[in-house]
Amino acid sequence: MIYKVTSKDNRRVVEAAKLKAIKYQKDSGLYLVEGFHLLEMAVKQNRVDYLFAINPIENQNVDQYIVNECIIRKLAASKNPQGVVAVCKIAKPLALSSLRLLYLDDISDPGNMGTILRTALAFGYRDIILSPNCVSPYNDKAISASQGAIFALNLVEMAHEEIISLHNQGYKLIVTSLKDSVDLSNLTKKDKYVVIVGNESRGVNSRLLEASDDKVKINISGIDSLNVAVATGIVLYELNRK
Repeated sequence: MIYKVTSKDNRRVVEAAKLKAIKYQKDSGLYLVEGFHLLEMAVKQNRVDYLFAINPIENQNVDQYIVNECIIRKLAASKNPQGVVAVCKIAKPLALSSLRLLYLDDISDPGNMGTILRTALAFGYRDIILSPNCVSPYNDKAISASQGAIFALNLVEMAHEEIISLHNQGYKLIVTSLKDSVDLSNLTKKDKYVVIVGNESRGVNSRLLEASDDKVKINISGIDSLNVAVATGIVLYELNRK
């Protein structure tokens, strides 16, 4: 159905605006997505609940609220919104089913989060595990940086103890670390593993380091370390080659 809304105080508009806050996202199971590209990606994965647009959008099987630019700006996070904001459903986490998993240990920057999700999807990783203290993947900057990858991934939250227990299911733990580690290119092939990358400033948690089967580092020169999103991309690419 298509409805016309002119007031910023409309109930639907007010409810949607609250979704800019992580608390309301968790409580409602909904989050905001803006722009035509992300809308298209969300539609493909059946994530859209309803949407707001300046002009009606064809071939949409969800309720559309036709609004003015003022309302779009109230809902959008970007300075120059494209004229569409969708309210999307947070997908329920599924059981882990992949031989290759990626664990994000307390990633704090939303741009890094989104870039890692985008990179993981590009290299064929589908089950992405987040520690409880990670930045929300539904942060608007994370969603934008993911370029729609967030809609195609199975995002699961697990504590450190649960990751360590994956040993019992035959997974090897591969941890990125600058200390007591081997060059990534020298890592022997694994059939079933979890890649673990850590916080931007602290790195991987000490308990995970102690429980790891392999500690790896990227051979670089001229600088001490790489951005975590860049490093993750290199690690995933190299493991794909093995």
